[in-house]
Amino acid sequence: MRPKVLFVQPDYYRYFVQYLPNYEPLVCLLLAACVKDLAECRVFDRRFDSERNLRKVIREFQPDIVATRTHTAGEIFTALRIMKVAKEEDAAITTVIGGQHPTLLPEDLFASQTDVICIGPGEEAIREIVQTRAEYGASADYSGIAGLAVRWGEHYIFSPARPPCSGTISWPTIDHSLADSYRKHYFNTFHAKPVGFTLTSMGCPYRCKFCSLWVAARGTYRRRSPEEIVEDLAGQPYDFIHITDDNTFHNEAHAMEVLRLLRKRNVKKQYLAYARADTIVSKPHLFEAWKEVGLAELVVGMEACTDGHLDFLNKRTSEDENVRAHRELERIGIRNWAHFIVMPDFEVKDFDRIWNFIEELNICYPIFVPLTPIPGTPLFFEAKDRGDLTTYDYGFYNLMYMTMKTRLPKRVFYRKMMELYAKSSSAWTLRKRRRTSPTYDDHIFRTRARMGHRMIPRYMMNALRQLWHEKWFSYDEAEADLPPSLRRDYKPVNYYNAPTVAAMELPEAGAAEPERERVLVGV
Repeated sequence: MRPKVLFVQPDYYRYFVQYLPNYEPLVCLLLAACVKDLAECRVFDRRFDSERNLRKVIREFQPDIVATRTHTAGEIFTALRIMKVAKEEDAAITTVIGGQHPTLLPEDLFASQTDVICIGPGEEAIREIVQTRAEYGASADYSGIAGLAVRWGEHYIFSPARPPCSGTISWPTIDHSLADSYRKHYFNTFHAKPVGFTLTSMGCPYRCKFCSLWVAARGTYRRRSPEEIVEDLAGQPYDFIHITDDNTFHNEAHAMEVLRLLRKRNVKKQYLAYARADTIVSKPHLFEAWKEVGLAELVVGMEACTDGHLDFLNKRTSEDENVRAHRELERIGIRNWAHFIVMPDFEVKDFDRIWNFIEELNICYPIFVPLTPIPGTPLFFEAKDRGDLTTYDYGFYNLMYMTMKTRLPKRVFYRKMMELYAKSSSAWTLRKRRRTSPTYDDHIFRTRARMGHRMIPRYMMNALRQLWHEKWFSYDEAEADLPPSLRRDYKPVNYYNAPTVAAMELPEAGAAEPERERVLVGV
């Protein structure tokens, strides 16, 4: 009999998260596609369904494996709850968790309800896990599968590493019907239309200081073939698709081949994608061509408006390239969702400088993100070692809050950041952008403004809760109850993370890391 696998998308830690786009649970659908020939699969989206229904589905479906994933640190609480519910319903269920946070900091998921932690990409590991469960049942030993931390009594065994390699990857065809019962929720609020979600590549060839992507990918960069990407885009049950990897246009020949095949297939859709400023400046013809097949908007990581801050972030772009990139997009007619990182050393003049930069370029849709030391990254360990962390609740580590010491009083810091949102959404700004920006869209601008005005009061209440936490939190009293990675004695010595950027530099692409001995680690 084929085993049954229930893939569960965790809910956000909604107490802290004001807004995140609602996309299909791509990871759950992808992993289900990876084992569709081995197991009977179902997908449960906890973002839009209740714990009561999760228990009901487990009782009725009777899965052998319940698999979930986490991306941000804040999701570890909801993911642990999902696995706890699975064990309460049936202790024989094998619980599996993977994703960015378990890859970088698996010890944070050590708990009685966690059987298997997947470290690194899970497409191959999940097949081996399902095959082992099918062969040996509830007594299966998963410690022979590479790239896992496996519960063994009161300890965990780290199996040999499964390091990813740069190159071409291939995905199976995804069955979007597994998420049909939640289809109405997968909706882009800004555009008032359903939205699809996919990737053309994984990992990153760059080493930006603020980013966790390249760290989790062990410095590798992997692309899907143009033929597979076009088949994916054409088969999506949506007319608007968010291509969410950072490097869709990094390789011009690859991007142009995808474009050629889209034209050949006569695929008529609209796309939101990501691009670096230097890519836009050096290859404007690429974006002109993609505009013809539906590229409507780009998320551009401008990050900063001074060369000094860009150098600090190791972005390897310049203020001039940011300016030229935006002007190219305005000329081509592609909307720019320009992202700016709000730095902890900002003074009032720095907030004013960002606003003046936005005003001068008539940027319609800016997004402001506090510099977040994402747990498990070099920036996190550096901040922790320097004593710069001020917040010890991982719920705040979601790219929405400043969790480090700031030069300004943090109340002032938050007020100035919210002023950026308020000014960029004001009626005065609307009238100016409508007159001066060729990429202004009235519906998108007004929707963003309405959401911002609703978000700011709730956000400031959570910021006040964070300030209360920072004022009254006693590290000495709470240390034993913190996730292991936040404790003083935690050291990033295992193969899944690195203390510095230099330590993450890898040998030639494709070279395997040496196997490490199994290590028993107590819960």
